[in-house]
Amino acid sequence: MNIILYVSFVVFGVYSFIILSFAYGWNKIRFFKQGKEFKNIPVTVIVACRNEEKNITRLLKCLLHQNYPKQYVEIILIDDHSEDNTVQVIKSFQDKNIPIKTLSLPNHLQGKKAALELGISHAGTEIIITTDADCTMNKRWIESMVAYYHKHGAGIISGPVIFKSNTIFEKLQALEFLSLIGSGAGAIGINHPIMSNGANLLFQKKLFTTSILNEKFASGDDIFLLLHVKKQHKEDIHFIKSSDAVVCTNPEVHLKDFINQRIRWASKSKGYKDYDVIITALIISFVNLILAGSLIYSVFNYSFFFIYFSLFIIKTFADLAILIPVSRFTGQQKLLWLFIPLQFVYPFYIILTAVSGLLGKFRWKSRIYKEKR
Repeated sequence: MNIILYVSFVVFGVYSFIILSFAYGWNKIRFFKQGKEFKNIPVTVIVACRNEEKNITRLLKCLLHQNYPKQYVEIILIDDHSEDNTVQVIKSFQDKNIPIKTLSLPNHLQGKKAALELGISHAGTEIIITTDADCTMNKRWIESMVAYYHKHGAGIISGPVIFKSNTIFEKLQALEFLSLIGSGAGAIGINHPIMSNGANLLFQKKLFTTSILNEKFASGDDIFLLLHVKKQHKEDIHFIKSSDAVVCTNPEVHLKDFINQRIRWASKSKGYKDYDVIITALIISFVNLILAGSLIYSVFNYSFFFIYFSLFIIKTFADLAILIPVSRFTGQQKLLWLFIPLQFVYPFYIILTAVSGLLGKFRWKSRIYKEKR
């Protein structure tokens, strides 16, 4: 028992060091203030779509109301065999003589990665920005991303993404997502990038065309691209800390869809070969496994609850070190009142999604995905 306790506290110590390093990295990144003048650079916005009839109109309105000069913007949407009226909605915009290029995946191809590859192959610019069909952004989004690129010349620029939330369930997702965005940004800040988000990502086209996105996994195009660049020039990976660069997206409404989404995210973990990613993922998994196990064990041995509570406090202080500054940046400090309830639930759902992700089977966009062997 003493050995188990010793190992547990060591693991939590390592976890605290990692999260506090991310917090340091987040604070190290300077807020980006766009200058009054910068060079207009041609850019292509790529969006992969499947069954987005309810969301695509909001995205297109946001893209078409950008204050970046329209002659420098190319918009390409790739339809991934939608079964609703997504294509018809897009065509209604094209009928208004708006410069939107629509592509459709051939019958023998499917999935977001294939859609992105098709779209990027048709892009007429060297600078690519990707987002998702259910996203919205303010009118200075493209301008802020390009201005940062013009100033720093980064190969990849990861942008902030937040959830719009109304219900308690959605707010819990938004709070958890803040920790992911903060950790990803913080890791970039200490020059050990581990994640990015394709809903808000700028990169040089040549980096994508030379990367290996690992077609074995249905998702992970953004992270596999980041890890490819990291092997070559990790200093070329930046995070833009700017309110103008924030992209908003929707959380899952139903628990079943939420679990499927997290399983999809976890399913690509077997494709990671980066030590920073692997060590971080293992430590987080062990921490949550220990927390869940100690809580369950304390039901049968009440004296063990003190151990659980001690570990819980250690994790709480570490997590708040990253969540507080990130929530201030996004203006979502009110989400923190859900922090304690989330801390109780989080270990169990992490274990569930991690194990399910290893099995490699999930449902996404009305398709059943299973790891290719």
